[in-house]
Amino acid sequence: MAMMELSAVRRRGSGKELTRKLLSRGKVPGVMYGKGLESRPVEFERRDLEKFLGVARRGTVIVRLSVQDGDDQKESFAVLKETQTNPKTDRVIHVDFYEVAFGKKFRIEVPIRVKGKAAGIEQGGIVEQVTRSLEVECLPKNVPEFLEVDVTPLEIGHSLHLKDITFPEGVVPLEKEMSATIVSVHAPRVEEVVTVVPEEEAAAAETAEGASVAEPGEKEK
Repeated sequence: MAMMELSAVRRRGSGKELTRKLLSRGKVPGVMYGKGLESRPVEFERRDLEKFLGVARRGTVIVRLSVQDGDDQKESFAVLKETQTNPKTDRVIHVDFYEVAFGKKFRIEVPIRVKGKAAGIEQGGIVEQVTRSLEVECLPKNVPEFLEVDVTPLEIGHSLHLKDITFPEGVVPLEKEMSATIVSVHAPRVEEVVTVVPEEEAAAAETAEGASVAEPGEKEK
């Protein structure tokens, strides 16, 4: 399990104008929420948040959040739930964190990483990752950064399924269909090319030209 620390300040107020001011001062607004917990608006220093996001985007990370609220400082554990970015600059403009109780199980989406070079590639095959993440249930301390599958032995026409994944201790997939496909190797698709025979092409062009110059209502004699 990967764990990082991040600091935030309780945010007062809301609205587009406040958001613009925060972003212009190098801060990023966010919200913290959880099952049975009150939603809390917060703000982060952009530099610290982007450093965290650089790691979090590579896998699942539990973060120890320290939130300053006036004279009080509270700590909690959370996982990154969602990020919003500026479509023009691709810079993050808002984040959501889901709080978790360290001693209670919860559900979380964990990415799947593919490693190795499939044997089928040497045969001209193409590797297709059908499932890119899985929802699992576990304690926060058992959250895997990612799940890994080795495609090295896969030949054309072969696949790896949910049953082939080795889950860490205490981690249970919510998907119960063990035959669900994770990754497969298939032969390259061949597109059919239709070739026009010159004689047929000329005949078609002549017919089209004749139709275009025919007088309206003119009958064939």
